[in-house]
Amino acid sequence: MAKDLRDFLQLAEQRGKLRRISTLVDPNLEIAEIANRMLQQGGPALLFENVKGSPYPVAVNVMGTVERVCWGLGMEHPSELEDLGKKLAILYQPRPPKKISQAIELGKVLFDVVKAKPGRDFLPSCQQVVLKDEQVDLTKLPLLRVYPGDADKVITLGLMITKDPETKIPNIGVYRLQLQSKNTMTVQWLSVRGATRHLRKAAERGQKLEVAVAIGVHPLVILAAATPLPIDLSEWLFAGLYGGSGIPLAKCKTVDLEVPADSEFVLEGTITPGETGIDGPAGDHMGYYGGVNEKAPLIHFDCITHRKNPIYLTTFSGRPPKEDAMMAIALNRIYTPICGSKCLRLLTSSCRWRR
Repeated sequence: MAKDLRDFLQLAEQRGKLRRISTLVDPNLEIAEIANRMLQQGGPALLFENVKGSPYPVAVNVMGTVERVCWGLGMEHPSELEDLGKKLAILYQPRPPKKISQAIELGKVLFDVVKAKPGRDFLPSCQQVVLKDEQVDLTKLPLLRVYPGDADKVITLGLMITKDPETKIPNIGVYRLQLQSKNTMTVQWLSVRGATRHLRKAAERGQKLEVAVAIGVHPLVILAAATPLPIDLSEWLFAGLYGGSGIPLAKCKTVDLEVPADSEFVLEGTITPGETGIDGPAGDHMGYYGGVNEKAPLIHFDCITHRKNPIYLTTFSGRPPKEDAMMAIALNRIYTPICGSKCLRLLTSSCRWRR
């Protein structure tokens, strides 16, 4: 299995499912248009190596087919998704084994849980370059503006990590962030999301909410973040279950949070409760423009760390087929054994980027 995003891109290229593009391209509308045409055809992942206004290459359409989603989970065929679901079903609804075979099966799953526990990397590659305070400039990142009616450029595939101020349990979600200035962005999320609960608790305590945004992580970590989980179950642990081994984590430089050690970029900052900005409109997953949020939480970023020669991973929403739809199909197949005949349903709404 690929150990990080770079390994995964190399795997895709070896299998003829990645194309490198050296021609100069514009992150303002052009990249998204090219990628969308490839998505419509079930085409390969794309790596734009020469991006206008930024020194960083852009990877997109990485999970643009169910086949590549399976590769991200270390699988060769979609039929293996149900096998993973059967294993996870034991964790969701554990029952005392009645047979020796059931006891053995439960023991194997519990051993997988032990192996899935995240580790700690004290010399993480995501901190090979550290930029703080005045060095922080979000405009140097190759953020996409996807549709003509979009208000501004956005981050769409960053893992936002926050921590419950009371229980200290982290939450990892995928939310849309809109550029506001060289060091601020607004975040668009629903009131029921974990990070929203954390912000409310921080406000009650008169505290700022610490935030980290990891960009360019292994696809299986993104899938874990998109999976609907109980509040007290860690996405890091679930990523380890998906991949068969624990995810190496690294402590951030300026906030008390942990991020995947092999992230390409990490943005570190805080949200001051009550401090907001105007967010939107932006193209939505249904093919329409979402409305304007005049009181979207505003994030101040004080630190950016990244790998040497980092790759910016991104995606975008819109009418299917899009990458989020491919992930939804894969997650549905994983969760079919878990839900069973009583609650079989598509998980499309749960898999959409948490906006």
